[in-house]
Order: sequence, then structure tokens, then C-alpha cells
Amino acid sequence: MTDLPREVTAADIAKLLNSVDRAAWRVGYDSRDSVLDADEISVATGIASARVGELLDGAEPEQPPRGHDAREAYYRRLVGRRLNLLRSRAEEAGEAQSYRRIGDEVDLSHTLVGHLVNGTRSAKVDYSSPLEERYGVPHGFLSKPEGSALAEHLTKIKDGLLAGALHRGIRMLGGQRAALRHTGDAPPTMETLLEALDDLMAARTDIQDSQAHSEPDGK
Repeated sequence: MTDLPREVTAADIAKLLNSVDRAAWRVGYDSRDSVLDADEISVATGIASARVGELLDGAEPEQPPRGHDAREAYYRRLVGRRLNLLRSRAEEAGEAQSYRRIGDEVDLSHTLVGHLVNGTRSAKVDYSSPLEERYGVPHGFLSKPEGSALAEHLTKIKDGLLAGALHRGIRMLGGQRAALRHTGDAPPTMETLLEALDDLMAARTDIQDSQAHSEPDGK
């Protein structure tokens, strides 16, 4: 039997939120409240704004069932719900959203599109990827459970804040950009890059202090 993936928990979200807090502080914000907006997160993830607020406040994310049939039904409903959300947004923008029009644009039959919208057909990658591309949403938007979708978005926010802090630190050191090289199996994270930058800035401060103390009086 194939092992099922580990699902994101409230503890995982809380850990990520702490990282967002630290990253926000690095670029001059007081806390996550300055960089997190439930409505914006809802647009990016497909999670209802009210539910985003609950998850940010510590609610346990809904977990897909473990049983095969129940799990398949869960994902059919999830894809249908997210696809209907995208269709509603497009309709509000004045775009016609008939099954036939959608199907023609993504090379799927209108019957299949109808099954996906109604949650009566599993959305394989061959089906979901062109639909996600059509609506301009990230890969996995239609099928990521709320915990995974929120965690992925929070990670993007955190990394964006850390990138800003890194850029600011490089400018303070007199540089414009950094050329990254690494050895090993994985590239450095934004956190490890900032730690290295902090070490460089501390070393520069120590050198400047040492030079100032060694200068003759009256110079």
C-alpha cells in the first residue's frame, strides 16, 4: 500500500506564522498583521476569507479522509468547489463561463468540464493543469487541501519578506546583488542566507570598531 502524504496541521501553520512574524520584523513591520490579509489570502488560495481567519487563529485544517473511496470523493468535491469559485470570479468580471466555452479553451469536452464542476469526476493532472493555467492560478490551486494551500502561501509571503531583508542588508554592505553558490544536496534557504549576512555585518562592525579604537588620539 502506498503511504499517504503527511497533511499540514495547525501546529505547522503556527510555526509558519511565527516565521512570518520574524520575517516581518526584519523589514520593519510590527507583526504578521501588517502583511497578512484574509481577503488577499482567500483570492490566492481559494479558501473562504472567514475560514482563512479561523486557520490563522489556530483552527485545525480539514484533513482528507484516509480511505480510498472517501478520499477520492473529497478531492472531487474540492476541485468542484474551487473550479466554481474561479468561474464565479470570471463571471463577476464579465466573462461568459459556459461549460462549452471553457472546454473549447482548454481542449476538454464540455461534458467533462461539467463533471468537474459538479464534483462527479476526478480531476487528473491532465484536466486540472490546463484549467489552472486558463484562470491564471498556481499549479495545485484546484486540488490542494486548505492546510497545504495556506502553508504554501504563507511560505511565499515569508520568503518574499526575507528576500526584502536580504536585499536591504546587501545594500547596507555596499552591494547591489549577490551571486549565490552552494555545495551539497540542497540550495541555501532564505533563513541561512540572512544568517550569513548577519555574520558579515557583525564582522564589519567589529572591524570598524577595532579600527576606530586603534587610531591615534586627535587624528
